[in-house]
Amino acid sequence: MKFLAFLVVFFISQLAYNQYYEDETSPNKYRFRYKSEVYKGTRLEITAKLRAIKNGPKFSGIPEEIQSGLNKLFKDAKSQALPKRYRKKAIIFLDALYNYEEFVIMYNGALYEVVEKLKRDIKRIDFKLERQFIKSKTALDRIKKTDSTNIQEIQYLTEERQKSLIRLASHRWMKKKFEAYKGIDMVKNPDDLINEFKKAEAGYIFSVFGQKSVDEIKKYLENQIIDFYYKKAIIEIDPEKLDLQYINKYN
Repeated sequence: MKFLAFLVVFFISQLAYNQYYEDETSPNKYRFRYKSEVYKGTRLEITAKLRAIKNGPKFSGIPEEIQSGLNKLFKDAKSQALPKRYRKKAIIFLDALYNYEEFVIMYNGALYEVVEKLKRDIKRIDFKLERQFIKSKTALDRIKKTDSTNIQEIQYLTEERQKSLIRLASHRWMKKKFEAYKGIDMVKNPDDLINEFKKAEAGYIFSVFGQKSVDEIKKYLENQIIDFYYKKAIIEIDPEKLDLQYINKYN
């Protein structure tokens, strides 16, 4: 009986070993583990699974320049006929794909914090920018009355008034946009402006992800988004239709 039991155990263990060995060496069988997931089957079956992950909702909306890099890694993996090489390339692809997932979490979080900071900053400097415009307008009106022949000074003050007016009008346009952004959803399900900005900066931010600190990335995003929105505002605003909000404070 003991000998029979030994034979049964030996047979089962040998069968399991042969199955594992076949998965590893057969040209039609592939097997590897990535994180907690086991990938096994034919090359076509595993490739279909990798494709499904890549095209799933979790990874939808990947910017084109990042997507092209991931597609290259995917094609490189699926073209490998030898199991060991296929496994190696597939893991490289999965590493890049899930690295993108971590990048998105960081990117959304950093951009959300930047927008929240700008909402506070914009509210704080609103009065200051209107006051600067009032001062430049007052100076121009005064010299026109007291020294109307001073063409050079009038021209200079006219330009200063126009600059301060455009700054204020652009600021008000941006203020209205930013005040409409509520919660993390502003970056997870962005409007057209945030979406355009995210796509424009995603390639660069992805390239420095893991190399620069989150604080460095947030500082970069803050500078870029101010410039981005200011340029959009210049196109949209009509400065001469600006309503002053604090005018009574100057009277």
